[in-house]
Amino acid sequence: MSVIPQRPASRLPAGVEARPARAGDLEAVVGLCNRCDVADLGMPDTEVDDIRAMWRRPGYDLDRNSVLVVAGGQPVGYGDVFEGEGFGMVDPGWRGRGIGGWLAGWIEELAGRAGDRVLEVSAPASDQAYAELMRRSGYRPGRSTWLMRLDMDEPPPLPVWPAGVEVRTFDREADARAVHRLVQDAFADIGNQPPRSYEFWVETHLERSDFDPGLWFLAADGGELVGVNLAQSGPLGGYVAQLAVRRDQRGRGLGLALLRHGFGELHRRGVREVYLDVDSENRTGATRLYERAGMRVQHRYDNWVKNLS
Repeated sequence: MSVIPQRPASRLPAGVEARPARAGDLEAVVGLCNRCDVADLGMPDTEVDDIRAMWRRPGYDLDRNSVLVVAGGQPVGYGDVFEGEGFGMVDPGWRGRGIGGWLAGWIEELAGRAGDRVLEVSAPASDQAYAELMRRSGYRPGRSTWLMRLDMDEPPPLPVWPAGVEVRTFDREADARAVHRLVQDAFADIGNQPPRSYEFWVETHLERSDFDPGLWFLAADGGELVGVNLAQSGPLGGYVAQLAVRRDQRGRGLGLALLRHGFGELHRRGVREVYLDVDSENRTGATRLYERAGMRVQHRYDNWVKNLS
């Protein structure tokens, strides 16, 4: 069994051990995430597919990129770091015992070993203890991400499509490459969004167990792909994973039409809450668009950044 060495500057409490996560830990890690979500956000916000997709990213290795903190055989902390992005959490019942500081040190040390020059970690804005830990550790505030929510007690308004635009659902063999290209081009307008390879995108979107091509909507004008709404439905509700409109097609109402079209299908299937995440550095006016569609900010996640070189 691989064991994570304790850093001399910060040790785990007595009786607490650390090791890399294993595939069989998936459900336990999701449970830990949701205990933290309930404490910090008031609601569970993590599905099995979310963690599974993280672990399946090309180049990601559980032995090298993850750590599970265990007490009495039960997970009480988890962290990982990959391509300069760190992620960590501590069970609410185990906070205040130094585990968070140990995880922060582990994430930073592993990022340095991987050659990352900048490390970015995030946490709910409500977690002020974590924010203070980041400040003491030399991090500076970075961008934020808002979790937005729409409650659909009634069917949403019907979409109004721009002239000449037709919408259809996704065909993996015919559409995957084109959708990936459109999304990557559109997301280049969002600050600090690294380009994602086709293989990365496939693993984190198409290989999810909740992937449903009937919830992926493609808008075309004159046969050319001009916008997409890539949605999913799971036990926590509906989720808009990616909404993208080609640069030269913005301002026509296409994004709002795609959103409402997706909302309508989710509502028809019995979904009554829909969520999405939006980056504070999104320069496309996305937040205003989502507000026009009736969404509201439910929670905020803050990112903390540190130069390692």
